[in-house]
Amino acid sequence: MTENPKSAHTPISSSIFRFATAADIALIDELDSFSSSPTRAIHREMEKYFGSVDPSTHERNLILLAEMEQRAVGKAELLLAPVGLEVADPVGYIKRVVVRPDVRGHGLARQMMQFLIAYARIELHLKSLDLHVWEENQTALRLYESLGFTVQHRELYLKLVL
Repeated sequence: MTENPKSAHTPISSSIFRFATAADIALIDELDSFSSSPTRAIHREMEKYFGSVDPSTHERNLILLAEMEQRAVGKAELLLAPVGLEVADPVGYIKRVVVRPDVRGHGLARQMMQFLIAYARIELHLKSLDLHVWEENQTALRLYESLGFTVQHRELYLKLVL
């Protein structure tokens, strides 16, 4: 997720948010093609759209789509615990926040995040939200921190090529 800071003060107000269905898989894949995430080549299907998140604690996935003029222009995912799993302090996991390059810098990512935060708090009664962000993605990091997210720890990703 990257935003153009020069035009960040011009909000987009004509966007519509809706949750994706299985019929939206092609749209989701297209939006994911604009992601700067180095792990975006992970195979996905609608029911198991995890990435690196543990499916025993985050099985359900809600995918929020942002549309403008009947065109999908952004998405953000909210992973949830499996139905029936009793968790004392339920936590959601936000991932893959993506905005089309031609509409970046107008606050759409912020609007999607605010929508998901409110939905998680009011509708789902979650106690907290987690997310990972690449340290180099300073625009996203500033957005998340401005919404109240705090850095919990830093991780190293190691790989051994065989």
